[in-house]
Amino acid sequence: GEGHIKRLELLKNSPELREKLWANVNLLQSKLKENGFDIGCTDSPVTPVYMHGGVIEASHLIVDLRENYNIFCSIVVYPVIPKGHILLRLIPTSVHTEEDINETIEAFIAVKHKLDNKLYPEEFPIVV
Repeated sequence: GEGHIKRLELLKNSPELREKLWANVNLLQSKLKENGFDIGCTDSPVTPVYMHGGVIEASHLIVDLRENYNIFCSIVVYPVIPKGHILLRLIPTSVHTEEDINETIEAFIAVKHKLDNKLYPEEFPIVV
């Protein structure tokens, strides 16, 4: 929509915003890798994070990130990707801070721990 066009215009006309965006992208991606996350290969701000788990666990994960860590990210599960895999997509922007990125890393470490140790319930979360 209208907002996207404005944002693209802004990025085009403002090299410092573009530099800040890429600084954030590089910081997020390097910190994810340092902490053992699989981000595949990406050359765009859209940062994939691959995890193992089923659709139910993925549902808990996304609710957990949103409700407890204030992180919104899109999620892709079976049948779009193979069974047992979860793909999260993070999109850093030029307005994110280093603190935001550090909080995101902490949150991802926490939810991955829950996922790997099967700490999410085995039924779908009730979202109200």
